[in-house]
Amino acid sequence: MREFLAIFIAILATAWIGCEPTGGAVNAEDKEPHFLEGRRQMQQLDFEGAERSFHKALEANPRSSLAHFEIGLLYFTRKSDPAAAIYHLQRYLSLDPDAPKGKIVQNHIEALKGDLARDILGSPQHAPDTAIQQLRSQLNQMAAENQALRHQLQSRGINPNPRPGTNSTVQLPQPGGTSTPPPPVASRKHKVQSGENPTAIARRYGIQLQELYAANPGLNPSKLQIGQELIIPTRE
Repeated sequence: MREFLAIFIAILATAWIGCEPTGGAVNAEDKEPHFLEGRRQMQQLDFEGAERSFHKALEANPRSSLAHFEIGLLYFTRKSDPAAAIYHLQRYLSLDPDAPKGKIVQNHIEALKGDLARDILGSPQHAPDTAIQQLRSQLNQMAAENQALRHQLQSRGINPNPRPGTNSTVQLPQPGGTSTPPPPVASRKHKVQSGENPTAIARRYGIQLQELYAANPGLNPSKLQIGQELIIPTRE
């Protein structure tokens, strides 16, 4: 942090000691009364007063690159406000693209953007990895719970992967080791007649079509023959 601050101060010193203003616009920035007052207050460590003076300099000349630079420096070193510092330092570079230390200032802007991202997101470079790890942990936990449930069902004689396409209801054992047996299922037979199909047969006996298929494994409607016997499930 101290090295960062020292580089900024070096930039400021170079801008004022190593370069004499030559153009009229730059000279106007250098001699603007509010700007000069802000520089004096900086030397006296009156940073609040300096900030107000530099803002007044911007009100007098919104294109004052030097005022933007001074404010950006203040927001970085005294205010710890990276967003405001980035704005004013970027304005400094846009108003003075040929600044001798423009490359250094741009590097510091990128560093400030990283600080701002960390303030908002915590640690952005690690955030995706953390989210993925949390998701994997949750999936592993769900898989373990599912496996434990499967073992419990198997230990009770219940198939954890029932065949699809039936309306049968799994009867779980009752507490105490006893279970209520399902009601007995009776069946009767039906001989296929001309023009009949599984849908019509199921409707005739008041059963679900899938119940008819379940009672007659391998039933193929396209190969249904006259006189073929089908099992019709019923309940007593």
